[in-house]
Amino acid sequence: MGVGVMVDLKVEDIAASIKKMTKSDKEALLLILSGEGKEVARRLKEVKSKKVKTLTREETFKDVL
Repeated sequence: MGVGVMVDLKVEDIAASIKKMTKSDKEALLLILSGEGKEVARRLKEVKSKKVKTLTREETFKDVL
């Protein structure tokens, strides 16, 4: 047997809440809503577990200038 919940939200209230968010919170929300959040979380986990090595700033911009 399932349990249902009904929530009544106004679009204006949601918009006001989003406007109050910090830039990083808005970026996180965008990742979640776009479906890319899982991919980013997976990559972050790989970096933290040292399965992959990130490039240094110098390696990233080598031969650019």
